[in-house]
Amino acid sequence: MSLSPTIARLAEAEGLLVVSDFDGTLAGFSTDIGAVPVNRDSLAALTRLAGLPDTHVALLSGRHLAGLAQVCALRSPVVLAGSHGSESAEHAVTLTEGMRSQLRTVEGALTGFAAQPGASIESKPFQRVAHVAELAATDQAAADRLLDEVALIEVPGVRVTRGHNIVEFSVSTATKGTWLTAEIERVRPDVAVFIGDDTTDEDGFRVLRPGDVGIKVGAGETAATGRLADIPAVAEWLTSLADARATHRGLPRPVAERFEAVAAGFSAEVHRVHNWSAATPCAGWSARDVVNHLVTWYPVNLRNAGIDLSLAHDLQADPAGTWFTFVEAVRGLLADPEQANAVFTTGPDEGGTVAQATAGFLLPDIFMHTWDLARSQGNDVLLDEAYATRNLAGLETLGDALRETGQFGPPVAVSPEATAGVRLMAYVGRDPGFGLR
Repeated sequence: MSLSPTIARLAEAEGLLVVSDFDGTLAGFSTDIGAVPVNRDSLAALTRLAGLPDTHVALLSGRHLAGLAQVCALRSPVVLAGSHGSESAEHAVTLTEGMRSQLRTVEGALTGFAAQPGASIESKPFQRVAHVAELAATDQAAADRLLDEVALIEVPGVRVTRGHNIVEFSVSTATKGTWLTAEIERVRPDVAVFIGDDTTDEDGFRVLRPGDVGIKVGAGETAATGRLADIPAVAEWLTSLADARATHRGLPRPVAERFEAVAAGFSAEVHRVHNWSAATPCAGWSARDVVNHLVTWYPVNLRNAGIDLSLAHDLQADPAGTWFTFVEAVRGLLADPEQANAVFTTGPDEGGTVAQATAGFLLPDIFMHTWDLARSQGNDVLLDEAYATRNLAGLETLGDALRETGQFGPPVAVSPEATAGVRLMAYVGRDPGFGLR
């Protein structure tokens, strides 16, 4: 099955659910399960998708939730499900005393295995996992023989599954298939997508409905209808899907929904930052300074409406965490009618509501600084054409008054054929080639 035509169909679907495995799909493998290489472009694409209307995104991993949070920076509204679906905000399983007893029995049976050089046991709430990645790094054949022996262990009521350099013993009946079935029932999408690479992902592929899309990553027999070669191919495909669906859907009109989409665009670039000290197209500002600007002026302005949006954060140590904390706070504010409709009693927005000021000033600021943050890391980003055109038209009406604020440089000449996003940024004095030369 060719996945290129599929992107167009998914982009146009009224309701879309995108669910992905983590290890082997978004992240590579390592002998240290707490330090796996994560593909930043995949995180960015999933974040953008989750910010779009009628688009639900979930991460369905064999890792337990605490372990997943250590290696994956995805945040709400992306749904995280761990332990193959046993742990999640929806469809969670209760760990019983009987299950604990079974896990203790498994631990006893694995005592000899754990003593082997290059072998280790991972404890998860519903599983015990025999790992041989360290041994496999020097002797794959020996690692396979060791797993062959471990896979023969039988404990009543315990499910044994062979995976990539692991054997997992689970006391939960939940599988990626049962979780995915329940999530499809909850979300009721027109189309569901599931991406995975390992044995446990086959449970998910098998429960997909006619018209849904299962994507197997790598070689091997599969129930999936499509295939991608490797982790970079997943990132490329997800990015293409995010681009196509964003173009088709556009930015929503309601302020809270528009905030989700615009903030998701900036959050996507936060995921792709590898150097917070890098210079940006804003003269004298680093990538960290861009975040500082956004999370500082808006809370100060809100005080004029009697709202305290104080944030506990350490910008120097954790600019990404600072940004995500800010997004969560603004999301909560816009979801509260009393705060969203609060009226400014003084300042430049006097007489207007918080929702109006957010739509008129915060969203365009986040939107344009998304371009700045991307270019600071040598990445390009396609800003929404309609919204960029609208913002450009608004700024052009200000004439010379725009430059008199001291916040914008002289316009830079660009081709009239350039995208609206590039023309917008050039009009406010940004170098169109910054970061791409």
